Amino acid sequence: MLSRLGRSGWTGVRCFANDIRFGAEARCLLMQGVNVLANAVATTLGPKGRNVLIEQLLISPRITKDGITVANNVQLGNRRQDMGVQLLRQATNNTNNKVGDGTTTATILARGIACQGMHVLRKSKVNVQLLREGILEGSRAVCDALGEMSQSVDTIGQVEAVAKVALNGDERLAELIGDVILELGDSGVILLKESHSPIDEAKIQEGLTLASGYCSPFFARQSHTLELENCLLLLTMAKIDQVDQILPALEWARLKERPLLIIAKNFGSDLLKILVLNNLQGRVQVCAVKAPNFGDEQCEEMEDLAFATGAHLLEDASSLVDLSEEDLGEVREAVVDAKETHLLQPINVNEEQVQSRIQHIRELIDEAFTDVELDRLKTRLGRLQGQLATIFVGGTSELEVSERKDRFNDALHAVRVAISDGVVPGGGTAYLRCIPVLDELPPTEIMEHQVGREIVKDALRLPCYTIARNAGVDPNEVLRRVLKGSGNYGYDASADEFDDLVVRGIVDPTKVLQSAMTAAAGIASLLATTEVLITRQPTKPKIPKNQVTRDLAKLVGM
Repeated sequence: MLSRLGRSGWTGVRCFANDIRFGAEARCLLMQGVNVLANAVATTLGPKGRNVLIEQLLISPRITKDGITVANNVQLGNRRQDMGVQLLRQATNNTNNKVGDGTTTATILARGIACQGMHVLRKSKVNVQLLREGILEGSRAVCDALGEMSQSVDTIGQVEAVAKVALNGDERLAELIGDVILELGDSGVILLKESHSPIDEAKIQEGLTLASGYCSPFFARQSHTLELENCLLLLTMAKIDQVDQILPALEWARLKERPLLIIAKNFGSDLLKILVLNNLQGRVQVCAVKAPNFGDEQCEEMEDLAFATGAHLLEDASSLVDLSEEDLGEVREAVVDAKETHLLQPINVNEEQVQSRIQHIRELIDEAFTDVELDRLKTRLGRLQGQLATIFVGGTSELEVSERKDRFNDALHAVRVAISDGVVPGGGTAYLRCIPVLDELPPTEIMEHQVGREIVKDALRLPCYTIARNAGVDPNEVLRRVLKGSGNYGYDASADEFDDLVVRGIVDPTKVLQSAMTAAAGIASLLATTEVLITRQPTKPKIPKNQVTRDLAKLVGM
């Protein structure tokens, strides 16, 4: 296969050939890549996990303890080994996409299952498909056991405990998340932004907020903020050029002696001058705000706004002329500045329609493919619910802010799934308590199924083992003592003590551990049962011997 490259002003021809490896050799090459990725990611696990420094082109290096970030930045020069990296990374991405946390645990489990599976294949002749079935059967039993072990999250203290574990023991940041959850409730929307100061702070916005302010600073007169009490609201997707288009709305505002806020697709410059002059003359107090965003996103946000305020969204200029009183929305107060518009306490809202709209957006969130789309939908959801908070993550340097933002993000995801699905003892203890469950499964006559169960049992020891190793203690001794105990008894790596982990607030979200187990078993069993590895390897093209073809080859960079 040939591909032509243009680089630095010269043209070259690069040739590729398919390299094919079979059996144990193929699996060994894959496993080498798996080990590199797993070793890099495993160092971040636990409260005493280590940092990973990642080079970034043209900007400062990034420091992180986030497993998915580390996994996404591992790329090997050896294409055969890199295939193993890509497959293992798929397990981390599957977990991250589903629950937003648990990627390091998934990586450790997947490496353990794959390694044991390949060891079995080297030592004995087994049916690889039956072996895979046994591994998947064992993982399902573990997930069921975790579900039965799960405890509900009912207090803010428990929420903070989940956040603290995800934040690697940072109690102050966990309390900040707990305060926001307490203020917003379980369904509140929380966004993360980088702060320009070393202080972490949360800003909770009551009511609805639009990311668009007044069209002219003269609407605010002397101050930078305009406050309109008992305000009428006009929403339209039309561009308003002539004052005649809004005369009916102005007349209703004059009759009711109330200010008027107009949110439209756009405004003509001459119209804005007339509205400002109207305000200066003390007639009807008016403010013009351009609808945020563009295209379909603008239309969707305006429709959300109509549902949330009880106003009718008028599609064109003709609808403005035929305006009735019912087309106008009402809010107790509107606060408008140069960048944002806050609508507080809407009146005459149809709650049933609002809830229907909220459910529609939640369905869109479940189907979102990109982080940008997800953030936009979450912002819309928060606007409709009237519950939106932004946590500004601070730090003394860009590196610190980036690392802390990663931890905040993991903690928020962990809190969400903990609230919805409950928690289990942390520190790898929950997985260890699932080992007897596998022993109690009904006997099977299929040898490979039993071997698959044993492979899963061995892998369940690895999270606790890795946490202890990262803490600098004897991992085998930690495993021995935790396995000797029962229930919530486990190892607290931050204090280097053994105790009831739930009482200490060391817990993991149940769904995170279930997702990590499922993703790890699926990917690792595929790795262990791989028989052929095909990669594209660059090769040097053969240069013809005669002088004419040699000169031609030199011209094209060969």
